[in-house]
Amino acid sequence: MYNVIKSNDDILYFLEKTNALHDGYIIGIQYENNGISQTENGHSFNPEQTKLVLKILVTSICDSIVEIEFESLLEWQIKDSQCEITDTTVMFDDHNWIIWSDEPNISIDEVKNGSYAIARSMKWRIVE
Repeated sequence: MYNVIKSNDDILYFLEKTNALHDGYIIGIQYENNGISQTENGHSFNPEQTKLVLKILVTSICDSIVEIEFESLLEWQIKDSQCEITDTTVMFDDHNWIIWSDEPNISIDEVKNGSYAIARSMKWRIVE
């Protein structure tokens, strides 16, 4: 069962239950864009039909795998330097986009320094 992030309390619950992804390693990435359709003059793109699923091995919680699913992506980037995630940031911006970053305590301006996702929705679960 997925846990949905809709409030700051949901963010705190995520950080608590996942140990803020401390000692985490990205082990899986799946991106889907079902919002591309052919038009008379080329193609149209609907970002509301995008999905990104991350699987993160979190060794600090008994080698559990945390699966995070983002939908309706504005933008995203994964930088895999084979380094561990020591902490994570989850926040809402002024337009109610949810922002996830593998960097601790960052501002919106700093989010692009590491792995991140900016989306309309985020949900998560522990799968192992």
